[in-house]
Amino acid sequence: MIFRGVLLLLVATLAFCSYVYYANVRLLDHRYPVVASAVPSAAGADAVERGKRLAAVTGCTDCHAEDLRGKLFIDEGWLHGRIYSANLTLKAKHYSDEDFSRLVRLGVRPDGRGVNVMPSMGFVRLTDEEMADIVAFVRSLPAGGAEQPDHFIGPLDHWALWRGQLKPAIAYLERERAKQLPEAGAEHAAARHLVGIVCVECHSGDLKGNGWDSGAPDLAVARAYSLDAFRKLLRTGTAVGDRQLGLMSTVARDRLHHLSDEQIAGIHAYLLAYAGMAR
Repeated sequence: MIFRGVLLLLVATLAFCSYVYYANVRLLDHRYPVVASAVPSAAGADAVERGKRLAAVTGCTDCHAEDLRGKLFIDEGWLHGRIYSANLTLKAKHYSDEDFSRLVRLGVRPDGRGVNVMPSMGFVRLTDEEMADIVAFVRSLPAGGAEQPDHFIGPLDHWALWRGQLKPAIAYLERERAKQLPEAGAEHAAARHLVGIVCVECHSGDLKGNGWDSGAPDLAVARAYSLDAFRKLLRTGTAVGDRQLGLMSTVARDRLHHLSDEQIAGIHAYLLAYAGMAR
């Protein structure tokens, strides 16, 4: 009798796990509308250099490696999963400029499947010209290397995906587009836009934090930083009090240190203006 009960429990568990797995497979294979997302041709002899700088501060070369050939980006073992970033130099052989634009800013692949890890919600404010420059940089690099493997999703991440704790990037896009970056006057316009393509991935388009359910703080926290302290944070990842801030410190060391001193000063001034409005 006990054996029969254990056997029934095992069968029920297996059936439930199979249901979760195939529900997730259907979710990840869902096809979204492949809408137009055309971009102009990159303008000017320095388009590639502009695209390279944008790729650095927005994280393209962080996630996809300096040569954009992709890599094992996240490895949390078999229980959670392994995430591989795509080899963009090989994708460039088959993707049109519009395909790249749609993938980056709308989170949809050419076949209609959504991207699952790339934070497209952080790039909805890239202008057509910026997107064109990034594509020019991608196409400037020699194609090579291997195609990266598909993501491996472990049982705990399958469970989180089924429960809605992990979501495809496209699930956040509508919410992000509805948010408006705080206005702070014409003198902060350039920094406001820069914040909109560099910071909102984690801090959200209204700067109140928790973008992509990341738990990141409201950027009114900038009021605690002098310009020198803010520059140190973005250059080294070391916060006030010589603290390390987890993901923020990692992102600073991998991406934000590419910002110029002028850009950092502009961002700091804009965030102080925002913090004053947020009081």
